[in-house]
Amino acid sequence: MNHVLIVSLSRSGGKLMRMLLDGHPELNAFPFEHWNRTSKNTIPTRRMEIFDRLSIDAKLKTAGAAHVERKLKRLHPPALVADVMQTWRVETARTGTLASMYEGLALTYFTALGRNRDAVVVNHCGSVSRFGRDQLDAVYGTGRHVLTIRDPRAVFISMQGLLFRKFTLRRALKGKIPPAVLRRHIEKLETINSASGYLREFCEDYRTMVARYGASPDVIRVRFEDLVRSPEATMRRVAAQLGVRWDVRLLAPTQLGETHSPNSSFARTGSNIHARAADDWVGRIAPSVCGFIEEALPDEMAALGYQRIDGRGRPLLDTAPLLS
Repeated sequence: MNHVLIVSLSRSGGKLMRMLLDGHPELNAFPFEHWNRTSKNTIPTRRMEIFDRLSIDAKLKTAGAAHVERKLKRLHPPALVADVMQTWRVETARTGTLASMYEGLALTYFTALGRNRDAVVVNHCGSVSRFGRDQLDAVYGTGRHVLTIRDPRAVFISMQGLLFRKFTLRRALKGKIPPAVLRRHIEKLETINSASGYLREFCEDYRTMVARYGASPDVIRVRFEDLVRSPEATMRRVAAQLGVRWDVRLLAPTQLGETHSPNSSFARTGSNIHARAADDWVGRIAPSVCGFIEEALPDEMAALGYQRIDGRGRPLLDTAPLLS
């Protein structure tokens, strides 16, 4: 399958990149993230080794079929979803690898939508940049990879913004937060040397992303700040690296060709690319958190061009050795 895989840490611009690629006539972009949620943090290595001997149900489970069906039901009429899932199931009997399962889904889904069967498939799989390029190729098949990168201080504050919206007292009292999830959240809030479990875990994930995935020479690396401040120059470069012609639709966030607002932890107006998203985290980050991240990730920040906040409270961007 001729495909592009968008990978990033959460809150780093992966969804924005997917929505910008969505409108290009040479690309078919899945309108959701696709990964087997039961193995979000692991590669299903054992199942992949014996994939051709698995039952149809086991193959579909490994490919995250239940997750796919839930996502499709939010976007399409029941009849179309049922047709896609049934056709995918029939094709599964002849499928021998996990990568070919994803290829079969793409062909089935985009054919049902009347899209160009020969277009390059775009799959967005956020939060898996802890894995290496070779591991993700084993899951999806060899393709081109786009990594969206964002200032770690901005990423963490954006993650915290989502947590504040999710873990409210009202939602907890109404029973909308599963007890196990709430318990883990409380545990992650506990601090050691003024750093929460969330903060320490995030820094480790960011370090792993840069070392194991971001440093891979054949990954197309895009800095979020460049994307929102200079979208045309950045997307022209991405189009050239992907081997597709330039199209002005690469500057408009869409989902299945329809205008769609970019994802954000903070209030935005309109569906355009928001340049101020590059540094609106500055007024939201606590000095202790900012300092911890800068001390924990000095090499990673230097490699990506992220400097310490200057005396006037501004985040500075520098040339990025890793991106060069």
